[in-house]
Parts: sequence; C-alpha cells; structure tokens
Amino acid sequence: MLALAFRPPPAYGLFARDFEAYYSAGALRNAGGDPYARAIWTVERTVPGVDTSHDEILPYVGPAAALPFWSLLARLPFRAARVVWEALLVAAVVGIVAGALLVAGGPLTPLRTGVTLALAATSGPVVSGFTLGQAALIGAAATILAFAALERRSAWAIPAAWLAAIQPNLAIPLALRAFDRRAFVTLAVAAAAFAAVTLAVGGGAAGFVRYLGLLRAHGAAERYITIQHTLPALAVAFGASHAFADALGAVASAAAIAVLIAIAVRLRAQPAIVACAGVALLPLAVPFFHEHDFAIDLLPVLVLFARGDARLRALTGVAAVMTLVDWFGFAQRPQATLQNACLTVCVAAGCAILAARDGREPADRVACVVPLGAAALLAAGGIPLAHAFVAPTWPETLGAYHAAATADIATIWGEEAVRSGLTAVVPAWSTLRAIPLLGCVLLAYASVRLALPRYATTIAPSRTASAIAASESPLHGPSVQ
Repeated sequence: MLALAFRPPPAYGLFARDFEAYYSAGALRNAGGDPYARAIWTVERTVPGVDTSHDEILPYVGPAAALPFWSLLARLPFRAARVVWEALLVAAVVGIVAGALLVAGGPLTPLRTGVTLALAATSGPVVSGFTLGQAALIGAAATILAFAALERRSAWAIPAAWLAAIQPNLAIPLALRAFDRRAFVTLAVAAAAFAAVTLAVGGGAAGFVRYLGLLRAHGAAERYITIQHTLPALAVAFGASHAFADALGAVASAAAIAVLIAIAVRLRAQPAIVACAGVALLPLAVPFFHEHDFAIDLLPVLVLFARGDARLRALTGVAAVMTLVDWFGFAQRPQATLQNACLTVCVAAGCAILAARDGREPADRVACVVPLGAAALLAAGGIPLAHAFVAPTWPETLGAYHAAATADIATIWGEEAVRSGLTAVVPAWSTLRAIPLLGCVLLAYASVRLALPRYATTIAPSRTASAIAASESPLHGPSVQ
C-alpha cells in the first residue's frame, strides 16, 4: 500500500524506453536492415512518444540470438508488443524470486513468499528494469533459475543458461560452476547451443567478429557515464583521470575474478555460496553494470536471510538496503522523491521481516531493526545530497542534438551522453552510486562467512554428519562436532 501511495509526475518520453530499441531492432530486421546500425533511428522515430524534433538514437547492442524474438514482437503494433513484453518481465520477477527461494531452501510459507515478492517488486533494480522495459530482468531470472537447476542436477539448467546469455554480463557467474564436472557439461551444451543460434542469425563468424567490435565501441562510448555503476565510472566522476580509472578497474576486476575462482574451487561442494559470491562480486568483475542489473543480487540477499544466524542476517539487511534501493535515482528524479522514499521504506521493511525470522531470540529483534536503521541513515544523508546535485537524464536533457551524417552509431551514442550531461565530474553522483557497490562487497563477505563450519547444518540439513564434515570449506578446515 505504501509503495502505491504517491504517483510522481510523468517522466519525459515514453514508458519502457529500452524496449524501444529491442522493438526497433526487430522491425528493422524484418525490413531487411541492419539492427546494429544507425538506421535503427528510422524505426525509433516512428514509435509513439519519441521526440522527433531532435535525434535521440538508442542503439541495440544485444546478442544476435535474441533477434528472432524481437522480430516476432515487432510484427505487433508497438503498444501491443510492449504489453506482451511487460507481462514477460512480471513473469521474470516471479522467476527471480522462485529461483532464489529454491537456492535458499527452507519452507515456502505464505508470509515468507509474499514478503519476498513484495521486496522484489519494490526494489530499485526491479522497478528500474520494469519501467525501462529492460531485458536484464529476464537475464537475472534465467541466471538464478540456472543456478537452482544446476544445484538439483536438472536438465532445465540448459534452457535457463541459454536464456541467461541474452544478458551476457549477468550470465558470467554461471561459469563459476564449471569446476563441477556435471555442471560443466550442462553449461557447455547451453553455450554451444547459444553460439550456434548466434552464428546462424548473426552472419556467421564474420558477423560475430563485427559484433565484438561493436561492443568495444559502445563500451568505450559509455564507459564513464553516470548510468554505469562500475569503479572506473565512479573514479572519473570523483575527478580521476581516465588512465587511473581504467587501471583501478583492471586491478579490481582481476582481484575479483581471482577471489571468485578461489571460492569456486574451494567451495565447489557448496554451490549456493559459490553462486552468491559470484553474483555479489559481479559489478567489480565486469566493465558494464547498470542500476537494473542489481536485480540479480536478490539471490545472495534471500540465501543469506534464509541460512545465516542473527548477526549475518543483520549484516545482510544493511547490504540489501544499500544494494536494492536506487540511491542515485533520488538525484535523477527529484520530483519522485516521495515515491522513492516510500519504496525505500518498503525494501527496508521487507528486509526487516526476513531478517527477523521467527523472532524467538533477542538477537532477532536486533536483526529486524538494523535494516530500518540503515535505510533511515542512508536516506538522511543521501536525499539531501541528491537534491543538492540533481543529475541529468537522457534524452530529457539532450537538447537540440542532430547527429552528423557520417557518424557511426557508437559515436552518436557517446555524443548524446556528453550533450545530455552524463559525463560531468560530480563527486556527489559517484557517492550515491558507490552505495550499491559497497553493499555488494558486504554481500560477498557475508556469503563467504556462510561457508564457516558452524553453518554446515543449515546449508544441507538433510545430509548426514559425516557427509557434512567431508564437505567443509578448506578455507577454514574441518569442523569439530
């Protein structure tokens, strides 16, 4: 009820803005055009709600394997296709919750299921993904469901992993399961199937090489803009040089990957922990991460709430409030502050209920209060900071931009970001975007803590004591029962 209490003023442009690019790519492909070229604007400008007084070209950079689906949707009128797509995104949110609860284990009581769905639906990444019409929600759901299927040795892991690859940056943590022989075979089959479709649809090996070049060009165009939640983007907004930011990002990525490989090897008998750590450290390991991508962090949040003790659940509550609230959104949409504040309360309340569990111990009451206190403190500092340094949004602040006739689409996208003010050096914006990253680090730390021997019986309660002792983490040595 609180989440629906306030309705902000209508946003600039059309609803589900990113779906505009998906739909236009499909329509252009149906017409025999190149969905990766600037010709996509010839379709986008016909979409209801697009401002045609200037160029606001939104590129399509998804893998070729998804193009047949976008082509199918593009045979519908735009508004009808958008309804179908948003219905699929609702199903994806349910898939995120279902998959995370399967990995977390424990009884699926009505209270737990309902609170988890409410927490997911009011979280910043899910709200952002839904309002943008972002395929990231599909990718997050497929990745989490693939983890659940791999843990159960189910053949459903193959289609889930295949679908996860439509958002490649979110599917990367699945590679950590490759140290398990059966999981490796399953993932290899999914990867081979995805590669076959990609090559068949995308013009073979030459088309794939061209696509990789396109990704590099687009990555360079938006590496440091405000919608990126990566260390290099944050460092540049704090005033660092591009060279220093790139070096910082490379070191952080290498360190995160090394840590994740060590965790995957040493804790391969505890796949849920491997999955949680891989998802939590993902923003540090990849060069491309947006607000809606944090939806995948519902996996470690729900696993830690289900399996941790009171202290670990309290820490998870803090990390969840940091990660699942769109703190930078307060600066991007100050006119929606009341609604965003209500959503923040909803996230904190959901975390409090899940952290409290049965409430039989005094420590559980502390675990319940902690996320509410963390939300209050972050809001008390973050909202005034956001209002003091309001952030621009594309294409609202783009102005009278018209692309040069000879510019390629990656160059145009980079120019649009500059013209919109998304590359300004404003430390306050980096401060707000750093909150979810710090929350992810806390989630990764809590995930590794879950590997301690004292948590063994909560990780696999149905196993015998000897089996539990045999699979204890080598990081901490055998437990003494």
